[in-house]
Amino acid sequence: MAKAVPGPSLPAKNDLSGVLAIPAFRKLWWNLSLSSLGDWLGLLATTALAKQFAGDNFAKANVAIAGVFIMRLLPSVLIGPFAGVIADRFDRRRLMYVGDIVRGLLTISIPIIHTYWWLYTSIALIEIVGLFWGPAKDATVPNLVPRERLESAYQASLIGTYGSAPVAALLFSLMAIISNALAAPFPFFKGNPVDLALYIDGITGFYSAVTIYRLKEIPKVKGRGDNKSSNIMRDLLDGWKFVGRTPVIRGLVVGMVGAFVAGGTIIGLGRTFVGDLGGGNTAYGVLFGAVFTGMALGMWLGPKMFSGSSRGALFGLSLISAGASLAILALIPNLILALVMTVVLGACAGMAWVTGFTTLGTEVNDDVRGRTFAFVQSLVRITLISVLAIAPLIAAAIGKHTFRFGSFTLKYSGVEGTLLLGGLFAFAIGTLSYHQMRDRKKRR
Repeated sequence: MAKAVPGPSLPAKNDLSGVLAIPAFRKLWWNLSLSSLGDWLGLLATTALAKQFAGDNFAKANVAIAGVFIMRLLPSVLIGPFAGVIADRFDRRRLMYVGDIVRGLLTISIPIIHTYWWLYTSIALIEIVGLFWGPAKDATVPNLVPRERLESAYQASLIGTYGSAPVAALLFSLMAIISNALAAPFPFFKGNPVDLALYIDGITGFYSAVTIYRLKEIPKVKGRGDNKSSNIMRDLLDGWKFVGRTPVIRGLVVGMVGAFVAGGTIIGLGRTFVGDLGGGNTAYGVLFGAVFTGMALGMWLGPKMFSGSSRGALFGLSLISAGASLAILALIPNLILALVMTVVLGACAGMAWVTGFTTLGTEVNDDVRGRTFAFVQSLVRITLISVLAIAPLIAAAIGKHTFRFGSFTLKYSGVEGTLLLGGLFAFAIGTLSYHQMRDRKKRR
């Protein structure tokens, strides 16, 4: 197993400034944050471009936007676990910087080719490359920081990833102004804010490639790739067996399913939910921001507030709280209170996410770490795409109902009913995960 790169004299081990004082990790973190900013811009731009291609037809526009999300999630169903095996068999640094170059080229090709079919084709190809990049990055983090600072490292990484989402949303809203300013010297940019966002996304990919290429501290870890008797299918099966026979990882996987059932339900039904509460697109945007604000708070404050707790217990209790928050959210007929509860839901999910990633980094051996991260990431993506497809159908099947109790009238729709079911499911899964993991020792 590769040894972590030692750092200078550092502050307290749970302090984010401590882990960011490690030069190699700081470079990786800054690169990840900037790349994530570009990725969020790319997501907003591709959904906007899909709507442009669909025209003014409301139904066609919704299908086109849904197609963007499906093409982003579908590759993980087919090749996600195999990508983790590749991350374990080859030089992770090379895998990352080559992947960044490919993703950058594909991204800037979208506005250049500017066709419906290439939009979806390029999105799928970008996601396929990302399936190799992600596990390689996640498996690299424990090689750059001491074990006792691993939680802070994953905490910083996740804050950089999800904390950049609101910044990207703000930048995307300013793209029209920026593109108009560029229109004077470069007429091509006039009226093309979506194209500008995609070019910026591509540039961040190239910047990431240069940074990773120069980050020589990333060790050449090839896992079992040096063993000529091994093969990809055997490595894949070994990774799955490892997940199945390791209680803490099994509990983690079960918990992640519950967490993303809750998250997928909010994503799939959020716009209709705020509409039922009398809100519009602005309210939906605030709801979107509330989720990520809560996640950032949970990732930042959770490990500090519960520093003496068992990771397994904290993970399970965070999931239980997230499920309960979603169930309560479904019962609140007030938009302001619903937004507050959404922040709470995001905070619980953020604590679970950072705790789960830390558990993977500390409990999984380096030679199977890439495929284990890939397995978990593929599973949560499969969960997301399933919930995005099923949740609207359940809501439609339930329909809208009015209940009268004397002079009191209660209106309840399938959206609220589905959110309630999702919350109860996440609560149950969190309870199961808690019992799987609660016997873990206190964090070292």
